Amino acid sequence: MESVNQDFFNFIDKSNHVLLVIPPNPSIDCISSSFVLAQIIKKRKKEVTLFCRESIPDKLSFLKKPESIIKNFFGSRDFLLIFNTKKNKIISIDTQEKESEYIIKLTPEKGSIDPRDFSFIPANFKYDLMITLGVKSPESLGEIYVENNDLFFEVPKINIDHSSSNENYGQMNIIDLTASSCAEIITELLIENNEDEIDQEIAQSLLTGIVASTESFQKPTTSPKSMILAAKLMKYKANQATIIRHLYKTKPLSFMKLWGKVMARLNWNEEYQMAWSLISGEDFVQSHASEADLPLILEEVQKSFSQGQIFAILYSYGTSRTKTQLIAVDPKIKQKIFNAFEATLTEKNDVICFEIEEQDLIKAEKKLLEKIKEVNEERNSPSI
Repeated sequence: MESVNQDFFNFIDKSNHVLLVIPPNPSIDCISSSFVLAQIIKKRKKEVTLFCRESIPDKLSFLKKPESIIKNFFGSRDFLLIFNTKKNKIISIDTQEKESEYIIKLTPEKGSIDPRDFSFIPANFKYDLMITLGVKSPESLGEIYVENNDLFFEVPKINIDHSSSNENYGQMNIIDLTASSCAEIITELLIENNEDEIDQEIAQSLLTGIVASTESFQKPTTSPKSMILAAKLMKYKANQATIIRHLYKTKPLSFMKLWGKVMARLNWNEEYQMAWSLISGEDFVQSHASEADLPLILEEVQKSFSQGQIFAILYSYGTSRTKTQLIAVDPKIKQKIFNAFEATLTEKNDVICFEIEEQDLIKAEKKLLEKIKEVNEERNSPSI
């Protein structure tokens, strides 16, 4: 890790303006990790800009945000009009903007301007280093990548992620499949050789990423390393109670109990990029929650799997059928599932709801996965 650490900071030290990029619908981990990198880069006397398509959630207002946050890449590169003045100087420049034209009027010192003295070239991008967090591939950024293809090809990239589906597209790839979060990876980078750069604000943002990704260390996959790094961050006065209060303050105890049961039984299918869980009627009774809580729980599951495409909860609620609530990121997949199960759509949460003709949860789960397999195969066929 030591050589990776040194290379990482060498990249930053050689840059002038760093662009931080996080994915669409970013997780709390990606957002808080980007805040940390922005502070570290700023400490090194470099300019830094964070690209985040969505608004920063209000619940992260207790963390220190970057000064420069953008939602698009307008103005990231200039276009140069160069005039050779060796034989004829330009004595004045005037501009005029019309409905569909921008006119530049040049007045030469003598005679007329020779068109051969002009050249037109794109300037360098104002960013000379890009750091992506939790972005499995540039293509996963969608239209922002398509519209700014040159930026992603020409600017050197550091790719930080903990997902096995990451495509290692950077000039430097810091991928740790054993880490719970990008925040955990960055914590290790700092502790290895640059621990003196950690202050209370940085520690708070790092711990926020780890807490959010591990569901406050309650996820079954939480590793001892996550706990150890969190303990080290607390030595810098990172306050876990403050983080819990801000991240979960709007959620009642009944919601938290049901959410815990959902997370404890969560399944993941890499091929379909699908996360799902099974909930029994007894779970609702014990948690004092209701099916009305499930759309928000699904949203929280989605935040934990930024690479996921399908998220579902199957549950029995006193009927002979199994009810299902599901989120599909891809509109085509969503529509096909919607049609297959004659689903209904919730207005606020964009969740589709339907029933499967099976009282047994395991049998219903099997039927749902079979249908997802069919839909996935159709999506990958040439006709889609």
